[in-house]
Amino acid sequence: MITQTISKPVDILLVDDNPVDVRMFRDNLAEVWANQFLLTRAAYLDEALRRLDEKHYDAVVLDLTLPDSRGISTLNSVRMHSPQVPVVLLTTVNDEDIAVTALQNGAQDYLIKGQVDGSMLSRSIRYAIERHQAGERENKMAYLDALTGLPNRRLFFDRLNQSISRAQRYDEKMALLFVDLDGFKSVNDSLGHDMGDLLLQEAARRLEGCLRKSDTVARIGGDEFTCILPHIERAADINVVAHKIINALNRPFDLKGRKIQISGSIGASLFPDDSIDFEGLISNADAAMYHAKKQGKNNFQFYVDALK
Repeated sequence: MITQTISKPVDILLVDDNPVDVRMFRDNLAEVWANQFLLTRAAYLDEALRRLDEKHYDAVVLDLTLPDSRGISTLNSVRMHSPQVPVVLLTTVNDEDIAVTALQNGAQDYLIKGQVDGSMLSRSIRYAIERHQAGERENKMAYLDALTGLPNRRLFFDRLNQSISRAQRYDEKMALLFVDLDGFKSVNDSLGHDMGDLLLQEAARRLEGCLRKSDTVARIGGDEFTCILPHIERAADINVVAHKIINALNRPFDLKGRKIQISGSIGASLFPDDSIDFEGLISNADAAMYHAKKQGKNNFQFYVDALK
C-alpha cells in the first residue's frame, strides 16, 4: 500500500445513496490517505445542499443518480448553491457526452465507478482542489472589489440569485438591504480621494461586523453597499440588523488622526413579500433606500408599494 502524506486532512462531502459504493470509496481513499481525510456522506441532493450550508468542504464527490435528482441538473444544483467548492463526479454512467457536458458545467473531473483505485481517486480530488484554487485566484479580480475586498457587483448578482434559489427551495424568507453612506461626498471632496478610500474601507469592515457569516455584504459602486440576508424568520429581524448598521456607521471614523462623522440610509425589500425575482428585489430595495435618504440622516425604510 502506498500512503501519501498531506499537510492537513481533506474534508470531503460524498453525495451517493448506495452504501456499498460509499464503503468502497472510503476504503479506496484509506489505502492512500490513511486517516488524512474526513468524509461526510449525503444520500440525497437536498441533504447535500443542507450540509453545504452548514460548513465548508474542500471538495464534493457527486453521483449524478440520486433518489431526488438525476443527470446534469444535479451538478448544476450543487454548482449554483456552492460555486466555491470543487466537484468531482463519480458515477456508473460511462458516457463521453455527459462527461464533456459535466466539465463544461463546472465539474473538475469525471470518474467511472469500478474503474478507479485509491491512487486515481485521491489524485483526482487533489488536482480538482488545486485547479479550483488556481481558478479562484484568477477570478479574484473579476469578483472582488479592489478597494474594500468585498464582493463586487458581479459577485453580488450571483449571490443574490443563489439566495433566491435557496429561499424558493426551502420556502424561506430572505432580505436585501441597500446601504448608502450619507456625507461621503463631502469627505471625498474636502479631504481628497485617499481619505475617501480609507473611509470606504473602514465602512466595509463595520458592515461585515454587523452581519452573520451566512450573509453577504457587497460594494456595488461609489459609496453604495448591499447586504443579502438569507434565512429570515420575521421582518423584525431585518429592523434589528438595519439599526445595528446605522449605529455602526454613526460612530466617528478615525482616519489618520482625523475624526470623521457620517451616517447611513438603508432600504430593504423582502422575498417573497415584496418580489419573487431578482430585478424586483433590487428595484424595491433601491426605492426604499432613496425614501429613507429623503427623511434625513440615520434612517431605515422597508419597501412599500406607495414608494413607486
